[in-house]
Amino acid sequence: MRYCKAIIILLICTAISCTTEQADSLYPVNDAQAQAFYTSTLKNVIDTKCISCHIYHVEGNNRYDNYEKTKSNIVQMVSRINSSSNTVMPPADATQLTEEEASYFQEFLDLLNADDDTPEPRVQIEWTAYKYPDYDNRAGVSGTFDTVTYTFNESGNTPVSILEDAIVTVDASSVNVGNESERTQNVFTFFAAFTPDIVGTVTSFTDTTVTIDFEMNSITTTQVFAVTILSDRLVLTGSIPDLSIYNWDAGYDALEAVCGEYHENKLWEDVDVTIDILLEE
Repeated sequence: MRYCKAIIILLICTAISCTTEQADSLYPVNDAQAQAFYTSTLKNVIDTKCISCHIYHVEGNNRYDNYEKTKSNIVQMVSRINSSSNTVMPPADATQLTEEEASYFQEFLDLLNADDDTPEPRVQIEWTAYKYPDYDNRAGVSGTFDTVTYTFNESGNTPVSILEDAIVTVDASSVNVGNESERTQNVFTFFAAFTPDIVGTVTSFTDTTVTIDFEMNSITTTQVFAVTILSDRLVLTGSIPDLSIYNWDAGYDALEAVCGEYHENKLWEDVDVTIDILLEE
């Protein structure tokens, strides 16, 4: 049985980490083939078709100017390239990737996954939160959750039918910021004062969108995320536009107390979210 990486977008609420780098080590260290392919092939495509837009942050989730940044964002990049919604990249007014160039991103992801003999979890969630007071220069910080439970519809005959009445529950205490203990502990203080669980319940879906009720701190809101159907997985992408709606004050204050100076006493309310559902062949 082959597991494949996928991202189902689900709530991910989180506060920003307190250092100036994002999570870069989401794949195994033994990735020599992937690095060689990046240097010989993929880097040139990124430099000519992507970097003019994705170098504008001093740091952050959307800057793809080196191998580590590309590696830690490749799942989202593949998703956006294959998207059928307005999240597709490159955007319509930019120079488009050729079919061959687009295939390089998937090949790079396959090389990264090939080096890892550890079975993929059925569901993975990645979040990106933002720090610094100047919106134009704010920086993204990314992380994941290690403990996710779920209920899916396993009887459907289409890829998206797995979403019917789906429920995903995140143990917020299992937050992981790039396997870096200090950064993870700092963000853990946010969740320790905020919410023990994050629950996402799918209420409707199509081949292009999914509507999810997110519950945190006993408050529920509804968000719509984009769906991308790939040959081996679903990818849902979106954001929680205003985390403060969930009464995040206690968590915000707890994080501010341990590392407010590192993010210049500013955490932005919006959080980008990706959640990974593994499909079976």
